[in-house]
Amino acid sequence: MIKKSILLIGIIPPPINGQTIAFQALVDELNVDVLTLSGKRNAIFSKIFIYFGLLFRLIFKLILRKYVVYHTVSQSKEGFMRDFPIVFLSKILGSKMIIHIHGGNYDSFYKAQKPFIQRQIRQMLMQTNSIIILSENMKKMFDFEPQLLPKLKVVKNGLPWNMESNELKVKELPVNNNLPIKIIFLSNLIESKGYLDVLEATSILVNEYGYNIKTDFCGEFIQYGDAQRFATLSETKHFFYEFIAKNNLENHVHYHGIIEVEKKKKLLKEAHFFILPTNYINEGQPISIIEAMAYSCVVLTTDYRGISDMITAYNSGIYVKFNNSKEIAFEIHNLIQHPIKYQRISYNAHQNYLENFTKEIHLKTLTNEIKSYSFEPTNAIEFHSDSAVEFDGKYVKSLQFQQRFKVWTILFKKYIKPEMKVLDAGCGSGIFSIYLALKKCIVVGIDGSEKMIELCNHYQRINDLKISFIQAILPFENIHNFAKQDVVLCSSVLEYVADYEIVIQQFRELLNPKGILIISMPNKDSWYRKIEKYIFNLTGKPPYYQYIQHILTENDFSKRLKYYGFELQELTYYPHTTIFSRLSKMVGLNEKNTNTMFVGVYKLR
Repeated sequence: MIKKSILLIGIIPPPINGQTIAFQALVDELNVDVLTLSGKRNAIFSKIFIYFGLLFRLIFKLILRKYVVYHTVSQSKEGFMRDFPIVFLSKILGSKMIIHIHGGNYDSFYKAQKPFIQRQIRQMLMQTNSIIILSENMKKMFDFEPQLLPKLKVVKNGLPWNMESNELKVKELPVNNNLPIKIIFLSNLIESKGYLDVLEATSILVNEYGYNIKTDFCGEFIQYGDAQRFATLSETKHFFYEFIAKNNLENHVHYHGIIEVEKKKKLLKEAHFFILPTNYINEGQPISIIEAMAYSCVVLTTDYRGISDMITAYNSGIYVKFNNSKEIAFEIHNLIQHPIKYQRISYNAHQNYLENFTKEIHLKTLTNEIKSYSFEPTNAIEFHSDSAVEFDGKYVKSLQFQQRFKVWTILFKKYIKPEMKVLDAGCGSGIFSIYLALKKCIVVGIDGSEKMIELCNHYQRINDLKISFIQAILPFENIHNFAKQDVVLCSSVLEYVADYEIVIQQFRELLNPKGILIISMPNKDSWYRKIEKYIFNLTGKPPYYQYIQHILTENDFSKRLKYYGFELQELTYYPHTTIFSRLSKMVGLNEKNTNTMFVGVYKLR
C-alpha cells in the first residue's frame, strides 16, 4: 500500500488564540511538511508576500507528489479569498483536502455574502474530502448545503500540553477569610468575550457581598468589530482601569497581559473559578475552558456555540448569560455558601477533561482523520471508500449518474412491489436502498466500504427509515447470515469481483423461488470500452478502471446466468449522456455499441 505524504497549512503563534495554539500542537505531533501563513495584525504587505510565497511552494510540492493537505480555514471574506486557491490547487493537482474550522460562525459568514461569493464558498467546501468541526452542535452551520453533511467530522479541542499525573483533581474553597477566592479570565480581552462582565461581577462580589476576591485577567486587549459598548480600544482600556479605581479594586484585580505557558499553569492551579461569559462572533470551542477544567476550576460560561457540547449545567460547570454581571456574582456567591456543591462541580470538571478533552484524545482523533486519507487504495473497496462522498455527490452533479438512477428506478417500479424483501448487494451510499424503503420494501443493504456504510446510515437517520446496512464483501463469507430474499440488486459491483460466478451462485441460493435479480455489468460491445484501456494507460483516467476485472458482452453474461438458472426478462443499455455515446448515436450506431453499461432483469427458474 502506497502512503501519501501529509502537508499541514495554518498559522502558528503569534498571535495567540485557540486556532494557532491547536495548530502548533498538531505540528509538534506530526513530523510532516508544514507551510505557515502569517497571522500578524496590521502587516498587509508582509501577509501578501508570505501568502504568494506559500502558494508557489504549495504548487511546487503538489507537482512533485500527492499529499493529504490539512488546512485551517477562516470565517471571513478576506480569509475565504486566501483559502479558496489553496483548496482549488490541492484538488486540481490530485491531492486530498481536509479543512478544519475552529469557529462557530460559518453560517453567518456565508449568509452575509453576495450570491456569487456564496456559490464559490459552496464550490470550495464541496471540493474537500473532510470538514473538521469542533462539536455536533456546529453541524447546523452547514444547513445551507445539505450535501456537505457526510463530510463533517467532529474533533473536539484538547489541552495543548500534557498534564502531570500529580495535578490536583478537586479544589476546595478557602475557609480562612484572609485567603482570597481566586477568579481567572483567560482569553483575549475582547468586549464580546465578556471580560467587562467579569470585572463588574468582581466589584459586586467585593463591594456588595463582602468577599475577599482576587481576579486575574490574562490576554491582549483587542478591539473587535462586534463591540457594542466602546468604539475604540483606548476607550475600552480607559474604562477598565477607571472602573478599577472608582470601585476600589486595586488590590482585587490584576491585569497580566499575554502570559507564558508556565505562568498560565500556575494561575490556573491557584484559581477557584474560571469565567468566560462569551458572545464572541467567531467563538467555537474555547481551549481556555479546557485548560480550566484540566486544573479543576469551576467554569462559569455561556451556553453558546461549541461550548454547549462541553459542559453539563450544574454538573461540570455553570452556564450564565452574556452581559449579566449580577448573575455571575450570584452563582459564585451561591457556590461559596455551598462548598460541597463547589467541590462536586470541581471534581466533575476534571473528570470531564479526562474523558473528553485531553491532548492525547484530541490529537489521536485528529491525526486518525488525517491519516485515513494518507494511503493510496489498492483495491476497489478502498478506492470507493476513499471517494465515497464524491461518489454520492455524483447523483446530483453527474448526468450519467442521474440517468443510471432513472433507468434502475423504472425497473424497480415494474418488478418490485411493497413488502418485498430486497437485498442491495453493493449498496454504495444507499440511494437505491433508501428509494425502495420509502416504497415500503424490506431492505438490507451491504457494502464492503466502511465509509459508504457511514453514508448509508446518515441518510437512513435523516429519512427515519428502518433499513439494515451491513459492512460485508462479496462473495459472502456465510450466506446463511441472510434471510431469503424476493429481489437481489447488484449495481456496478461484479466487475470488481475476482470470481463473479461464485457471487451469482450465492445470489441464486439467497433468492426465493421465482426471485428477481437486477444486475449490471460493463458493456464489452461498447466501442468506448474497446479503447478504454488505452485511454487509461495514457491519462490514468477513469481512475476506477485499474480495479475493473470483468467487461462482458450482454450475450456472454446472460448465458452464464442462464447456466445458473436465471432467465432474462428485460435488458437496458445506458447511459447515453457521454460525449462518445452522443456522437455515436449521431452516426446511427446502436445503443449496444454506444452505451457503456447494461442492466438486466433476470428471474430465477
